[in-house]
Amino acid sequence: MNHVHDERFEDEQSLAERIVRGAIRAYRLHPFESVDAAVVAEVASVPVETVVRLFPTWDALLLVTYDRWAQLRGSRRNTPPTCTIDQVRMTLAEDLADPGLVRVLAGVITIAASDGGFAELFRKRFEDYVAQLTVGLQRDLDAAVEQSSIPAYQAATQLAAMYQGLQIQMLVRPHLDVIVEYDRAARTLRQGWRQTDVTAWDLDEVVLTS
Repeated sequence: MNHVHDERFEDEQSLAERIVRGAIRAYRLHPFESVDAAVVAEVASVPVETVVRLFPTWDALLLVTYDRWAQLRGSRRNTPPTCTIDQVRMTLAEDLADPGLVRVLAGVITIAASDGGFAELFRKRFEDYVAQLTVGLQRDLDAAVEQSSIPAYQAATQLAAMYQGLQIQMLVRPHLDVIVEYDRAARTLRQGWRQTDVTAWDLDEVVLTS
């Protein structure tokens, strides 16, 4: 079904926002690999030529969609998180209610790992997320909400790995209760953070000096 949309009464910025909202809805409705300019145009009720004109490369639209969707996360929370681990748990619960975003996140991993022109931009999104977790965990450590024998940036890497791993599990093992698994993994993670590393023995040196 073709939609007629008169662009004369809508400026470029409004059109771009309309297309991005359409892309978000398209990814909610369809598998990641099925969404293209034609699908976005259909959902956004604009000609496909308008999508291509405003977003000449698909990765550009995907990047803007990714950023806009990520901004919407947590915007309707009524209760603020008590700590960073709680904040990530809330985000995972939101992922369950909005799996289209997780499909996009999984899809952009291949772009971030490539040598394409947008790879660095997508990699920066992942680095920025770990940086945000680092700031949050450092704040928790300073407030004695968390205890850790390792630096906050290392703990943030572990937390991100746990969270993103469960995102993938959510997609490929839909029967799994990822919130229950998150709580279990978070308890184990915290126990590991609190442990003090034991100094490793240099057995060669012990033999030589004995």
